[in-house]
Amino acid sequence: MLLGEPSASQADLHFRVFGFPVRVHPFFWIVSLAMGLGSGPADPQKTLVWVAVVFVSVLVHELGHASVQRFYGGHPWITLYSFGGLASCNDGPRTPGRRILVLLAGPGAGFLLAAVLFAALRLSGHVIGFGKHGTLMNTEWLFNAERVLIQPLGPFAVYFEPMKADLLNDVIAKVLEVNIMWGVINLLPVFPLDGGQIARELFNIQNPRTGTVSALQLSAGIAVLIAAYALLNQHFYLGLMFGYLAYSNFQSLQFHQNRWR
Repeated sequence: MLLGEPSASQADLHFRVFGFPVRVHPFFWIVSLAMGLGSGPADPQKTLVWVAVVFVSVLVHELGHASVQRFYGGHPWITLYSFGGLASCNDGPRTPGRRILVLLAGPGAGFLLAAVLFAALRLSGHVIGFGKHGTLMNTEWLFNAERVLIQPLGPFAVYFEPMKADLLNDVIAKVLEVNIMWGVINLLPVFPLDGGQIARELFNIQNPRTGTVSALQLSAGIAVLIAAYALLNQHFYLGLMFGYLAYSNFQSLQFHQNRWR
């Protein structure tokens, strides 16, 4: 969940899922396509798989938010756009505890999708597992068997027995990557990610007067550290993203601090 809802355009795609109105802004496709093209050598099939996986995964994430909003009596709508997605709701839950549940439901839906895929592969008799990336890379039986693919997930990785179709293997790898890695990143206490908004709710419970400032201080500091780490390790997209979030948080922090002077 990043930034505000974009203005409507004539190129918007509109549809409903489980009764929730969904709008897809054209910049969603453009940014997803750019990310797919920027992740390696140009391959039309793999790029289209990437865009499709991002679309489904972001939609599932926002459906998680929207479902809990509806559970508490709200009437949410979903927007997918250049910075991800939004589950907007004018009549959503007002208490901090319920708002935190709404925020957790987005990453939770992505984790559930990855877990369902993991379980389906295992129940179908395919080898699949999870472990530390470095340990797996040094596990001799994995490579002697010549029957597993490894999908890195930061310091961890998922390994699985490949299907006969390379396209299906690519779908599996990307679904696991997006729904696990993006879910973890989204839970970092960096505003306006879900984790940053959860941190704000928790700080506000402790001290409503200074909660937002405390959350922004934490958010800005962590964003700077992640941006520096990502750039030093040549993860340029992640570095630019968190660099922008750090800048945005410092601006918001200055605004809120000036309000209380």
